[in-house]
Parts: sequence; structure tokens; C-alpha cells
Amino acid sequence: MGNTLRLGCAQFTARNGDTAANLATIARLAASAAKDGVQLLVLPELAVTGYARPEIVAAAAKPIPGPAFDALSAIAIGHGIALAAGLVESDPASGTVHNSMVLIASDGSERLRYRKVHLWDNEKAWATPGNIFPVAQYGGFPLGMWICYDNRFPEAARTLAKNGAHLALVAAAWLGPAAEWELSLRARAMDNGIYVGGSVHLGPNFNGVAMISDPHGNLIAQGEPGVDQVVTADLEHAQIESFHARIPLLKHLRPDSYR
Repeated sequence: MGNTLRLGCAQFTARNGDTAANLATIARLAASAAKDGVQLLVLPELAVTGYARPEIVAAAAKPIPGPAFDALSAIAIGHGIALAAGLVESDPASGTVHNSMVLIASDGSERLRYRKVHLWDNEKAWATPGNIFPVAQYGGFPLGMWICYDNRFPEAARTLAKNGAHLALVAAAWLGPAAEWELSLRARAMDNGIYVGGSVHLGPNFNGVAMISDPHGNLIAQGEPGVDQVVTADLEHAQIESFHARIPLLKHLRPDSYR
């Protein structure tokens, strides 16, 4: 495994339903992040469409690969940076639509796909929930993903950690209090001794800022409210190893007692 990974987490104000405008914003942020040495950039929930009304989101659903994925792939290739982005996915095989997140490598290839497990409110009107929390390797880090409301479920992070993840990438459009976004993100990191990086939408309906937590639950990067930007941090395997050497949480689990 590599020793470090420079992670970036974005925050920006999307234009609901304006795919071209949102992709232009994503390209601009990716270019800036790449110049800063970021290897992997996390983007918000439904980053391409914006977190819009159900009828707008549902109408924008496309397969992966498809137009939205291809546009993100071109941005990744053009700037030599990996992207973890939220988008609306249609599955031709099942006829279902999903609130999804995809990890696209710097060569434009898909490395990981996650479908939101815990759907919030009117998402249930257009999305079918996923049912797994997959893990993949990228940049020397085993990592997984979850989306927004999943942040409130400790089981999501614990499942990734038990499956070997050292890093969780979180795409959000946070509608709750900003303090709860911060607390839940930091708690998921500390509960499992993993890094957690979260990206958010800005705007009048959304709260919180982009942030990155280390395995101890300490914020090592945090955005400025109301400013389109990317926050960055260098993640180190040594921190994961030292945390679990001191507090071997996963070895001390007692699943027989959790009834």
C-alpha cells in the first residue's frame, strides 16, 4: 500500500436541473484541486443534477456508463484526478432508478459504485434503495462510500470498516442542522478508526460544510460557509495502524451480545 493519499472534498452551490452548469463547476473545482496535488476529489450527492425535486431528478436518470458518467470521466481524465460523485442512475436490466455514487479513476474508468441504502423522505418517490456497502482499493487505500442520510446509521460505517475500509467517502445534501452533520461524520470516523471525508451542497436549503475527519474524530480539514471550494488533507496509513494498535475496536467486537 502507498503511504499517503491527498484527498479533496468539494462544496458548491448547484443549479438544480442544469447539468451543463453543474459539470462546468465540477470541472473548475477539479482543475483547482488537481493543481493542489489532490489525487481523489469527493463531490456532493446528486452532484450533476443538483438535489432537485423528484420529477427533475427522475427525468435525468441514465445508465452507468451513460452521459453523466461519461462527462465526469472526461473531467477525471482531463485533469488527471479521481472523482467520487453522486448522480442519478437508471438500471436497464431491472428498470429501477438509484441515488448512486461512483468512483471514477484518473484514467476515466469506474472503480466502485454505491447505491444509497437509506433513502430520505421524497427520495422514496423515485429511487430504489441499494443493499450493500462495497469496498475497493484506490490510491493505496481500501475505501467505501455512503450518501447523506446513511451518515446517521452507524451500521453503514461499521460494515465498511469490517470489510476492510480505511477511508469512507461521503456525498451529501445535508438538510439537518450543521452541527449534526459534523457530529455524525466525526463519530463514524472515531467509532471505527477510519478516515471520513464528506462533500456537501451549499445553498439556502442545505447546511454544513465539506470536512475531513481523522480516525480519532478530529477535523483535519473544514470548509468556509457559503464559499465554493475544495478542502484537502493528506491521509496516512500510519494513523490507521496506530489507532488500531492502541484501540483494536474491530477485534474486540462482541456480535454475540448485540441482540
